[in-house]
Amino acid sequence: MNIKQLHQFAQSFPAIPISIQFQMTDFDPIAITQAFDQPDKPCFLLTGQPKKTEDGYSFIGLNPRMALTYRNGRLTTTDYLGNVSHETIPLKPVLERILANNKTPKLADLPPFNGGLVGYFSYDYAKYATSAHLPEVADPMALNDVDLLLIDQVIAFNHTTKVVTLTRVIASSDLDRKYDATIASLQTLQHEIQRVHHQSALPAFSMTDFKLQFSLPEFTEKVAVAKKHILDGDIFQVQLSNPQHAKMTGSLFAAAPRLFQQSPSPYQFYFRHDDFETLGASPETMITKRDKTLFTYPLAGTRRRGRNKVEDDAFADELQHNPKELSEHNMLIDLGRNDLGSVSQFGSVKVTAFRNLLKFSNVMHMGSVVESTVADNVTSVDIIHSLLPAGTLSGAPKISAMQIIGQLENNKHGLYGGCLGYLGFDGDLDMCIGIRLAFRKGADLVVRSAAGIVADSIPKHEYQEFNNKARSIVTALMETSEKGDVADALLNR
Repeated sequence: MNIKQLHQFAQSFPAIPISIQFQMTDFDPIAITQAFDQPDKPCFLLTGQPKKTEDGYSFIGLNPRMALTYRNGRLTTTDYLGNVSHETIPLKPVLERILANNKTPKLADLPPFNGGLVGYFSYDYAKYATSAHLPEVADPMALNDVDLLLIDQVIAFNHTTKVVTLTRVIASSDLDRKYDATIASLQTLQHEIQRVHHQSALPAFSMTDFKLQFSLPEFTEKVAVAKKHILDGDIFQVQLSNPQHAKMTGSLFAAAPRLFQQSPSPYQFYFRHDDFETLGASPETMITKRDKTLFTYPLAGTRRRGRNKVEDDAFADELQHNPKELSEHNMLIDLGRNDLGSVSQFGSVKVTAFRNLLKFSNVMHMGSVVESTVADNVTSVDIIHSLLPAGTLSGAPKISAMQIIGQLENNKHGLYGGCLGYLGFDGDLDMCIGIRLAFRKGADLVVRSAAGIVADSIPKHEYQEFNNKARSIVTALMETSEKGDVADALLNR
């Protein structure tokens, strides 16, 4: 879109996206990310398999204008010059102000994300989104509740059309003064991207063996407590998780090629900021907003993939006819409808897909789709507050389930069970649920998975579900880990 066309929008919006587009058939998201990565700066890659509803995209952000972290009510802001400030304030109005001050028009020829806030809201952030009391839990890793990057320059690749879009968001008041220079800088970036023909050497990665935090006897005791809460009428279902811990050196990005290839999912991601890093392949959307339409995709009911077609079909049939799994899935559909209802126009919430069988590399799930029309004057942050955490990672009723989870597990979940993705300057958003991922803080590496506990749950079966759900990410990490004396590597880092 040329400067004359952009002028039409600059009168009504405080910011404007300037972009160029070109074809590139050999675009490699991992290679491009690696080529432009600066180890001392934040980094992200959002990619994945195309959804049925839209083309698949890869998004890479360059040189964040600002980074924001939030922990225990304290906001830390770092600008692009490295200046750091700290404030003890509510986060929601800060994020809403940033998005409003940088609001851009939604241009039809551009990808769904061209600038905005990228990063995650943790499972634990829910304590700021509700007035209900949630128990304080142990936080030995000092995990942030929120970690977001303010991105105003984006590399976007459409996997269907093979079109690369380079976008820079500038203030509308600077359109005349900065347009030519911005186009020139985007053209320079284009040439640099086109020169990346192969992946450079990935960073080293080593890890120790994983160890589950809760043994089967310990978990069995927790299931018994959860089932008593169910029989007492406190909850209908609760998601109990069991983290696996290891030590690591190097970067999780080294495992990205293997994980992305072995786990084709709609959300494949890498995110790094300071001493925090995460890599994942999530199958589940927490919330997507396109114009006025909201989508959430509850997944519930799990079986491992069979070793052959006969076994795979048998597992699928059993999953789709298991009374426990069906009732749990229906319950979580209702929870999703309720969550969307609080930010949607009255009467607009509807289930548009019901209990479809979805197969992934190591597991299969039943999945449904809930849609609605967003209510007037609802912000992107309002939507996050309404849905976080998803019922599929907490339980029903949600608040009671979270209270019980806090009592039984007594440790901070971090990104697991939270959401990761973007809140665009144009008002759209796309956040996946934080599952099928690994994250590290310093040298501490965590892979977490959960099992849905209902009245007739069998502890040993639910315990095995941890391994089934975590297998893809654990396998990718173990296969990537350098051979040799990892313990010495950790001692000498």
